[in-house]
Amino acid sequence: MIWVTRHDGERVLLNDDQILYVEATHDTLLVLTGGDRLRILESPEELVERVAHWRQRIMGLSMLHELEP
Repeated sequence: MIWVTRHDGERVLLNDDQILYVEATHDTLLVLTGGDRLRILESPEELVERVAHWRQRIMGLSMLHELEP
C-alpha cells in the first residue's frame, strides 16, 4: 500500500497491486484493474520508487517471519 496525492490535495492509500498501468502526460494518470482512473500529483518515477520501497519493506518483513522459530 502506498500513499498518493489526488489533484484536489487529498491523500489516499492505494493498493499498488491494483495499478494496471500509468500514463505520463502533463500529470500522472493511474488506470486501475477495476477500470477506475486516478490522477495524482506524484510523477511516474516517484510512484515507482514508492512501490519499490513498499515491496522491499514487505519482503523484508516476510523474510523476518520465516526466520523466527
